[in-house]
Amino acid sequence: MRNIKESRIQSLILKDLRSLGKYCECFKVESPSDNGVPDIFFTTKETGAVFVEVKRPSGVLSKFQKEKLEKLNSCGTKAFACYSWEGWALLKSSLGLSK
Repeated sequence: MRNIKESRIQSLILKDLRSLGKYCECFKVESPSDNGVPDIFFTTKETGAVFVEVKRPSGVLSKFQKEKLEKLNSCGTKAFACYSWEGWALLKSSLGLSK
């Protein structure tokens, strides 16, 4: 799964989050009015609000994306960049969402 597109990784992450059922609210951020807004938003009782910017394994965050992630984190919302399905598994585990 290392050479898949960002949209495929996003779909897999959203499917995984939706498998949590009523314990998780999640959605893809479609057309934000600001540059750099992360791709996915989700929240659970355990994690609180979380944003995830999804990139392919060889992807690079833009200046706006880096700034937005930093600002979200400094304002109290968890925000991360994720570059692969394996990266998502690590992130999910670090947030306490692994079964």
